[in-house]
Amino acid sequence: MNGYPEPVPRPEPKPQPQKPTADGQQRHRAQHPGKPAWNLRLESVGSNVAGRFLTESPSMVVLAVEDLCWEAATEDWKHRRPHWWRRGALASWRAEGARLDAKAARLRALADDVFQEL
Repeated sequence: MNGYPEPVPRPEPKPQPQKPTADGQQRHRAQHPGKPAWNLRLESVGSNVAGRFLTESPSMVVLAVEDLCWEAATEDWKHRRPHWWRRGALASWRAEGARLDAKAARLRALADDVFQEL
């Protein structure tokens, strides 16, 4: 005995029953024909991109990774805002925000080039 209570066994989650169709086959929901499946959002650019472009264009992969890095840095920057009475820290924080804005502008220019390439 190690001094800790024994863990209580828990039941496994029950699978949800599936409704069969009239012929007994499972049917999947069909996507709307003619409409692309948007499954990637580029936040710095403000547009959506079909996921299939990631496999077709190495430039799109670079853009997606850079956008993800920019988005993570922006979220981190927003959560590190210093108090108003720390003037030096606030000025540094605003300068970092300006650098992130400049990077977003560069990403938008890169996106224009990549979208023309497709």
